[in-house]
Amino acid sequence: MQAPKMRVYQFQMWGKKFAVDIESGNFFEIDKSASEAITLMHSHNDMEAVKRLSSKYGSKTANITVGNLAKLKKKGLLFSSRPSLSKDMPRRITDLTLNIVNACNLRCRYCWNQNGAYGGSPAGNMKMKDNVAAKAVSLLIKESRHATDLVVDFYGGEPLLNFDLIKNTIGYCRKIQKKKKINFRFLLATNGTLLTKERGDFLIGNGVDVAVSLDGSRKIQDTQRPFSDGRGSFDTVIANMDSLREGFRRRLVGRATFTPYSTKLITTFKFLRNLGFERIEVCESEKAGYKLDSKGRFFFSGPKGLKRLKSLYYDLAIFYTKEVIKGSLTYENTYFNRFFKQLSRLYHIQSVVGTCSAGFSLMAVDMDGSIYPCTAFVGIPKFKIGRVSAGIDEKKLKAFVDTRISSSDACEICWAKRICRGCGSCYNLNYFTNKSLGRPDPYYCELFRYKTKLMIAMLAEISENNHLLLDRVFIPEYYATRGKKAGLGK
Repeated sequence: MQAPKMRVYQFQMWGKKFAVDIESGNFFEIDKSASEAITLMHSHNDMEAVKRLSSKYGSKTANITVGNLAKLKKKGLLFSSRPSLSKDMPRRITDLTLNIVNACNLRCRYCWNQNGAYGGSPAGNMKMKDNVAAKAVSLLIKESRHATDLVVDFYGGEPLLNFDLIKNTIGYCRKIQKKKKINFRFLLATNGTLLTKERGDFLIGNGVDVAVSLDGSRKIQDTQRPFSDGRGSFDTVIANMDSLREGFRRRLVGRATFTPYSTKLITTFKFLRNLGFERIEVCESEKAGYKLDSKGRFFFSGPKGLKRLKSLYYDLAIFYTKEVIKGSLTYENTYFNRFFKQLSRLYHIQSVVGTCSAGFSLMAVDMDGSIYPCTAFVGIPKFKIGRVSAGIDEKKLKAFVDTRISSSDACEICWAKRICRGCGSCYNLNYFTNKSLGRPDPYYCELFRYKTKLMIAMLAEISENNHLLLDRVFIPEYYATRGKKAGLGK
C-alpha cells in the first residue's frame, strides 16, 4: 500500500517544533502532541486520530489538539489542497539598474561580474553616456504604468568611475519629479575607494542609498579586495569614511562579503558597527558568475562548504535574534538587508506572482543601451530583450518570463515551494550553475530551506519575547500577514 502524500512538513529548531503546510506555505509552532496528531491525520480521520492520541496524552488533550488542527484544516491553513493557478499580473517595471561602467579599480577575489566586464573583454574603460541613461529613465517611466515610486540603481564595475553621469542622471530625474510627481529612489553600491568627501556630500545630500563594500579588518579586506596592482584597499576606504560628515557616515550601508577565509561573521558585524555604520549587511560569496573559480578558497563549495555555510548562518541567526529583542536591530537599519528581506517575505505573504522580479518589475540597461531582464544577464546576447531607443521586445521578454522556476519537478516535491515560489534559487544562479533558467540548483535550494527553518525559529523566539516586535521590525508595506503561533494542544 502506498504511503499517503506528505501535506505538512515538520522540523525542529532551537528546541521548538514547527509545522509547515506545504501547499499554502503557512507555518506554525507546535507542541509534541500536535506533532504526533499531524502525523496521524495524514492517514487517519479525525476520530481515529483522537482515539490513537488518547492512549498517550489522555482524552482531553487529544480532543483539544485534533480539534484545533481540524479548525485550521477547515480554514485552509493546514492540510490544504493545491491552490488554483492565479492569473499572471501585468508587467510593471519599477526598478531600473544602470550598468554605467565596465571597469573597476579593485580585483575582488569573488567578483561575479568579472570586474564589470560581464564576460566580455576586460580591456578598455567604457562608460554609459548621459543620453542613454536619460532614455532608460524615460523607458522606466513608460514601463512603470503610472507608478509613482521608482528606483534607479547605479551599477558597474565601480560606478564612481562614471560620477558625472550619476550627477547628471539624478538631476534629470529631479526635473521629471517636479513635473510628474514621481518619487525616485537612488541606489549605489561602491567599493569605497573613490568615495571622497565631495562625492559623499553630493550622493548622501541627494538621498542616494550608498552601500560601501568593506569585508572587515585590514587583513580580511586587503586579502579579499585588493587594488588591481595588488595593494590593499583597507586604508583608502577607511580614510574616505573618515572624511565624511558624521551624520552622513551613519547613513551609509556597510556591506561585508564573507568567504571561507573570513568566517567570523559576528566579529565582522561588530567591527563595522564600531566604525560608525548603523546599517550593516553580511552575505556569502556566491559561486555563480562570469569566469569564476567557484571551487577556489573564496567560495563555500561542495557538501563541506554548504555544511560550513549552514553553521555560520546558524550562529548569525542567533545573533540577529538577540539584537532584535534588545532593540538594536530595527526596520530602519535592516530593511535593505537581504537576510531580513527574506525574513519579511516569510512573515508576510509576498505580493508577487510566479517567480523572481527579473523582467517583471526589474530591468537592466547596459552602457550601449541594450536592455536585459536583470543585471546578472548583461552581455549575454540571448538574454537581450531590447534597446532603450526602441523599447522592450515583447517576444524576447515573453520567452524569458515564461520560464517558471517554481514549475520544475524539484519544486513540486519540495516542502518549501510556497514559501520560496522558485525564488530561493533565482534565474541567475540557475543559469550560471546549470546553464538552465528553470532548473533550480540543489545547493542553493538546500541553503534556502535551511535559512527558512532558522528564520521560522527566529520569528517564534522574537514573538515569545515581545510579539509586538514582529510588526515593528518587519513592516508589512504591501504584504499580508502569514505565520502565527498556532497554540495547539493547549
